[in-house]
Amino acid sequence: MPNSQNPSELTELKPLFKEYLSACRYTKQLSSKTIKSYGEVFSTFQKIMPEIKELSDLHPQTLQEFFKRISIRKRKVGKKFVQGIKPSTIKTYYNKLVAFIRWLEHYHYLKEEISPKIIKPPIPKYEDERALTDEEVTKIISSITLYSRENDFIYARDLVIVSLLLYTGIRRGELLALRVSDIDFQTNTLFINADTSKSKKNRYIPIHYSLSFQLKAYLKEREIRKTKCERLIISSQFDKPYTEYGLRSWVKKYVKLSGVKFHLHRFRHTFACKLAKQNADIISIMNVMGHTTTRMTEQYLRSIKSENSRSFIQEIIF
Repeated sequence: MPNSQNPSELTELKPLFKEYLSACRYTKQLSSKTIKSYGEVFSTFQKIMPEIKELSDLHPQTLQEFFKRISIRKRKVGKKFVQGIKPSTIKTYYNKLVAFIRWLEHYHYLKEEISPKIIKPPIPKYEDERALTDEEVTKIISSITLYSRENDFIYARDLVIVSLLLYTGIRRGELLALRVSDIDFQTNTLFINADTSKSKKNRYIPIHYSLSFQLKAYLKEREIRKTKCERLIISSQFDKPYTEYGLRSWVKKYVKLSGVKFHLHRFRHTFACKLAKQNADIISIMNVMGHTTTRMTEQYLRSIKSENSRSFIQEIIF
């Protein structure tokens, strides 16, 4: 049991949720970013359901009422008022709140199980194109060339950032955590450390020949600057690791310059879809992306439409 107190002595949800976050941090080894997202979901739940404060207030209908209220509430986003939230966000809220409730059940804080009785939200239907098109990728790369062609270091670094995202599908945190020593040109592989990976597993990603070329050009620029920082992606002004803030500014800059509305995760979708279109099996895609289940991988392949199968169908021979 996570606390020495008797379960019956703990009745308020807020301190119990803090206990749960502590368990997630030290037992499950979840990242601080994931822990923060759990906290944000619980804060939203408390705001929408202020009357739910004690364990005795939790019922199977509690979450249904929460989803009902959050679906009709109006909130200000920028200068506009919007109503409700996306189905995918509801699914995220459901998963994180039910995980907390199951933890309460597991440690007998709740006298009876309520999680099996909670109605699951419908599976969201994704109609959006998450993967970048070849034209959009060209526009982003062209904007880098036009913006930084007079600064060899920024040009090489920014092309490496795009190449890493396109040819490895790594996450933002994994990108920022990369070290020069993670590159092995002998085996042509890139090492992703478990400590920086969401799946908490080490993995090796084969280096594409285009990425290899960009990495070598960038490392040469680092040598010219006599860089000592062990992190691969560094600031253009200081010999220090690139930060999340710097990366957000990087995205905003090239969204404006390229005219392509993108975020870093779209590159991850693009990588997965490109592999699938090259007939890579889903297990290989799952492993290289650092997923723990094929179901997670399948969500990244939703940009592949039936029309994409035309060339493969035309090649079928009986």
